[in-house]
Amino acid sequence: MSWAIAKPYSNGGVNMTKAKTEDRRIRTIDQLKKLAEKGMECFILLNGGLRSSKYISYDRDRKSFYILHYIDGSDETLTEAQILDSDYCNIREAMEKGALIMD
Repeated sequence: MSWAIAKPYSNGGVNMTKAKTEDRRIRTIDQLKKLAEKGMECFILLNGGLRSSKYISYDRDRKSFYILHYIDGSDETLTEAQILDSDYCNIREAMEKGALIMD
């Protein structure tokens, strides 16, 4: 089953308050790269207040992202182009909607 990415604060079912998430939102690929250089935990806020938790790290030398999906333990390594391509993952959409949140 696929869950739609929520727009924070626009859905009555979303429990996250603006104060809790606003300063932790990741909105750009450059911001994601910087934060993920040391590895980071984050989540994508989904409709209904659900979260898709992830660990993301960025390898500057290889110009690639390592993503561990906590929900099922699967992982993947993606290039910058792939991480922004909706055929590979939904991180770009989450950043655009302000739904990629640093944990």
